[in-house]
Amino acid sequence: MAVAIGVLESAENGPFSSLQRLMFAVQSKSAGHGVGNDPVEAGAIAAVKGGDNRSYDYLVSKYMKRVVSIAWGIVRNAHDAEDLAQEAFVKAFQTIGRFKTGEPFGPWIYRIVTNLALDVVKRRQRFRHEELSDAQPAERRDRADLPAVTGELGRRIDEAIESLPEMQRIVARLYLVEQFDHAEIAVMTGLSEGTIRSHLSLARGKLKTRLADLYEDAHE
Repeated sequence: MAVAIGVLESAENGPFSSLQRLMFAVQSKSAGHGVGNDPVEAGAIAAVKGGDNRSYDYLVSKYMKRVVSIAWGIVRNAHDAEDLAQEAFVKAFQTIGRFKTGEPFGPWIYRIVTNLALDVVKRRQRFRHEELSDAQPAERRDRADLPAVTGELGRRIDEAIESLPEMQRIVARLYLVEQFDHAEIAVMTGLSEGTIRSHLSLARGKLKTRLADLYEDAHE
């Protein structure tokens, strides 16, 4: 199964474009990702509800990379992220009958995997601020097209987010890295929008302090 180690930089973008994207999000409002209409997705959901289990493959292939990336951003362990993604898709399949016709599948599966990942975090009793190098990503054939942490800049940004208190870290990753908006994060986590905004505001201040020299360099 594919594993997306989504952090801040991508194969297409240089490190400074990634920093600028993070800084813009920290200082203001990050761009939303939106959910477009997909007739193939709607057809696949209808087919699955009608008993055609093979049509579920389309939903898995469309959303797997993002679902694993969300899980990894919360639990910070590639193996656990893979397992959580599988569990989320199984749970979504088992409850597909309750899925509202006409609704996009993405927000639903994102909410499921977020809740599962948060349950894992709650069960953990050990120190979670691990170095990125301690999290070993699973092998995959298409690593080149995935976001990845590369270089000193990426490491510093990642460590700055990891240094945040737990819920600030999770909200910051969902907002700054995964590009969900406040309302989406509230639905995914079960928290109010006000609480999400509070966590994000605190996270922004701490990130700006920890990465102050990078902000100064970017404004020169």
